[in-house]
Amino acid sequence: MNEGTRHIIQQINHVELENEHDDGGWKIVSRPIDLAGVQNIRDMGGIPTRDGRTIRPGMLVRSANLHKATDADLEALDRLGVRTVIDLRTKQERSLEEDRLLPGWRYEAIPVFDEMEELGKQLTGIVKDPGTFIAAIYPQMLESPGAIACWKACFNELLDGDGGTLWHCTQGKDRTGGLAALILAALDVDDTLIVDDYLETNRFMPRISSKLTRKVEAILGARADGDINQFLIAAPAYIHAFMHAAAPYGGLVGFLRERVGLDDAAFARLRARYTEPSDARRGAVVRRFA
Repeated sequence: MNEGTRHIIQQINHVELENEHDDGGWKIVSRPIDLAGVQNIRDMGGIPTRDGRTIRPGMLVRSANLHKATDADLEALDRLGVRTVIDLRTKQERSLEEDRLLPGWRYEAIPVFDEMEELGKQLTGIVKDPGTFIAAIYPQMLESPGAIACWKACFNELLDGDGGTLWHCTQGKDRTGGLAALILAALDVDDTLIVDDYLETNRFMPRISSKLTRKVEAILGARADGDINQFLIAAPAYIHAFMHAAAPYGGLVGFLRERVGLDDAAFARLRARYTEPSDARRGAVVRRFA
């Protein structure tokens, strides 16, 4: 990995957060978890399924990386029930920002992309045309050979793991959002709620500064013709591109059947493990956006 790519990733990882969301109406979304050192972390418990059940709280948690997690953060996650951490980052990313973990937790590094060079190419494309390029990356993130291997390994963990599972990439947006969409689909959550929960990331993602934009341009030797802030938002076009790529299989559930290898028994096990009757307890946030 060259120093330019390393520097960009380190800078992006440490941009200040601004909570923003401009959508309107009522939405059922995952519940934010208030931790000092972990960004964009949410418990998916309480999200309803089509068959009248809801996801169990404490069983499925999505987040950004755990590199700056405090001792109190880790203890809070342990009390919540987290026992397995799935790290979707590349080996190079992990070496830059190693997760903090508790003894006894199971840690699985299962990268969506094979090498940091792949991410470097993406960053170059983002500088030229951020929104269009990211929308094009999402179909690759669904069904490239590396992604297929990743999703298979992740669902094996979800089927066989003990306790709650937390998964993350760097910012908890793209790769994390892709796995979240697949998990929600496997649990029979409506597509509209899958999109709504993906967009909830915008409440927690940073807005990149003009200073950082200039750094990216200087390092890559290119001018940012588009708005590089689009790299840091969860746009509807991105998740729609991910879901549209599954259309030849009949949708995300069909993709999970045909490409990931889940059968009726696997879907039944997942739903029994991660969902419960809807009146069992409350979990998800029902938020009104004005």
